[in-house]
Amino acid sequence: MFQALLSIFESVVSHPEFLVPTMWVALGCTIAWYLLSAKKWHEVTHHELQMLWKTHKQFTRCTSKGFEPIRKGKKIVGYKCQCGHQHIQQKPLINFGA
Repeated sequence: MFQALLSIFESVVSHPEFLVPTMWVALGCTIAWYLLSAKKWHEVTHHELQMLWKTHKQFTRCTSKGFEPIRKGKKIVGYKCQCGHQHIQQKPLINFGA
């Protein structure tokens, strides 16, 4: 087992022309993953908050009577239902659409 790993390592080190492009591709994939998966808080109006909570109640058959807004600083970014459900509005750092 150790001999096989040593053989693979020696073949990679002896051919650096394959190592450099592989490292660039790995770096590019990591940067793309971060930019496309990282999120930031998105502000929600009180009317949108009520609509989100009403759809939660309708689709999950929730019997709660109210909700509490979730705030980040002065912004309202989501709600917490009395049943324990929590919704936080987020959007990607980079938006390719509109």
